[in-house]
Amino acid sequence: MNSQKIALFGIPGESTRRFATEALRRGHSVTAIVPNEKEFTLKHPNLKVVTGDARKDQDVSKFAQGHDVVICTYEPTQAKPREHVEIMRSVIDGVKDSGVHHLISVAHPFGQPVERTEESYNEFKPIVKAQQEALKLFQNENRIHWGYAHSIEPEAEAKTGKYRSSNEILFTSPEGESRIPLEGYASAIIDEAEKGEMELHDFGEEEGKED
Repeated sequence: MNSQKIALFGIPGESTRRFATEALRRGHSVTAIVPNEKEFTLKHPNLKVVTGDARKDQDVSKFAQGHDVVICTYEPTQAKPREHVEIMRSVIDGVKDSGVHHLISVAHPFGQPVERTEESYNEFKPIVKAQQEALKLFQNENRIHWGYAHSIEPEAEAKTGKYRSSNEILFTSPEGESRIPLEGYASAIIDEAEKGEMELHDFGEEEGKED
C-alpha cells in the first residue's frame, strides 16, 4: 500500500491524537489542522501541525490542498450540538474547493457513558439530531467520496428500562452502512482512509451533456 498524505482536522484532544498516531504508525504523512497548534504536542518526522479553523471553509480548502484524504474529528457536543452541522457544512465545501475527493468525518462522542437513564438519554437526543442533519449533508453530495462515523441511537432495555449505548459505531458511506467496534475504532477509520478515492458515477448536471 502506498503512503498517503492525510489532512486531519480536529481539536488537540484524544481522538485527534489517536488518528494521527495510527496513521503515522502505518507510514502515512499527516498534517494536523487544529485551532491552536501549540496545544497539539504529538511529535513525529512525518507529522506537520498547523493552526486552522474548520469552521472556515477557506481554511479547510487551504490546508486540504495537496492531500489524498481529509479526516475530520469534530464530534457534536451537548452544549452546542448544532455547531457540528455547521462545521460539517464548512468542511464539505472546503474539501470540494480544495480538489480533494475523499473525506471521512468522525461524529461519535466517545466520552458518552455506556449506561443511560431516560433523563440522560433525552439530554443526548440533540446530539443524535445533529448527526442526522449532518448525515443528510453528506448524502446530498456526489462530487466527493465520503464516509461518516456516527452513533447508534441507544435503545431502552426491556427489563430495566435503562438506555445502553452500543459498543459499535455506525459508518455510513455512498456504498451503504457498516459497523465499527469502539475498541480499535482509530484503526478502522484509517483502514477506510487507505481505501482511497472510490469511483464516483454522478458528478452533477454537467455530466452527460453533449458538446
